[in-house]
Amino acid sequence: MKSISISRFNEILLLFILVVIILYFGKAFLVPLCFSILLGTLLLPVCDWLEKKGFSRVWSTLTGILIILAMIAAVVAILVGQGSALADDLPQMQARAQQLLTETQQWVEQKYNIAPEEQMAYVRKGIDKLSESGGSFFSNMLSGLMGLLTGLVLVLLYFFFIMWKREKFKEFILKLVSDQNRSRVSRELEEISKVSSQYLMGRLVSMMFLAVIYMVGFSIVGLPNALLMALIAVLPTIVPYIGAFVGGFFPLIMALAGDESGVFFPVVGILIVAQVIDNNIIEPLVEGESLDLSPIFTIISLVIGELIWGVAGMILFMPLFAIIRIICSRIPELHPYSFLLENEMHEPKWVLAIKKWFGKKK
Repeated sequence: MKSISISRFNEILLLFILVVIILYFGKAFLVPLCFSILLGTLLLPVCDWLEKKGFSRVWSTLTGILIILAMIAAVVAILVGQGSALADDLPQMQARAQQLLTETQQWVEQKYNIAPEEQMAYVRKGIDKLSESGGSFFSNMLSGLMGLLTGLVLVLLYFFFIMWKREKFKEFILKLVSDQNRSRVSRELEEISKVSSQYLMGRLVSMMFLAVIYMVGFSIVGLPNALLMALIAVLPTIVPYIGAFVGGFFPLIMALAGDESGVFFPVVGILIVAQVIDNNIIEPLVEGESLDLSPIFTIISLVIGELIWGVAGMILFMPLFAIIRIICSRIPELHPYSFLLENEMHEPKWVLAIKKWFGKKK
């Protein structure tokens, strides 16, 4: 069995610490750059198709920017339009919330003989503790989202120049390796690009599916402002796992505070059913094993990403870990790390059968 010296271990540890420091203090520069690269891998087929149709490189790149801005504008327009309708319902929601609070206080007083004044004192203490601990997650998430918005200009600028001279950047990387390894490194770059684009496309398809299911379901059960609630519930799901819980919080509050009775539990059922279908059918079909990350390292990537880059890190570190896995799999000395990172769970047979069926249809 090969042993590792103390000095070698210290070198690896210092390298890891240095990388973390660079990532943390370089956040303002690296986050927009990573988002622009991720969007570039997603829109690369579109830009290539436009250039084959006669568009120049500049105009195909500008078209990609217009697509990004159109998607953002559509989301903002829906939020603003539906938000004005929500403002009209605020007085009813406040009255309903006050009624629920009074009923809850009366039930607690009858059940546990605790006066409403004492209940409010307990609630205030709990809110103070929550603001000091768990509430920091939501404040960090809000500040992270604001940071993404303020960095939009940088993302678009990086996107333009990266897409405009993309062959130059690829050639630069190939010049760093020996001639006999160029073809292999070129294939690795293509695989990394494919993994990144497939992951982001999978997330977008998953979000669109959830948006449709939420909107239809909320409309059927009579939840006020169903379109707005569906959009608010879907947007946080760009962050895997955790985003579904954060997004589901808002429709549940609306269901409790709404004037309609009996809406809360149907909304809970819609959220659960939609997530079950998405996690077990939609995501396996559209994403498959694109990242090929072990479940434990998927969670670790989310945690480390949030600690270093906030919400942006929770979005970016999963494909970043997948890229690290690909690199480790191509370097013999790093094969153990690739083995550690790779997914040990395989797609169910029924998912493979559906993919095969779709392949035949094509």
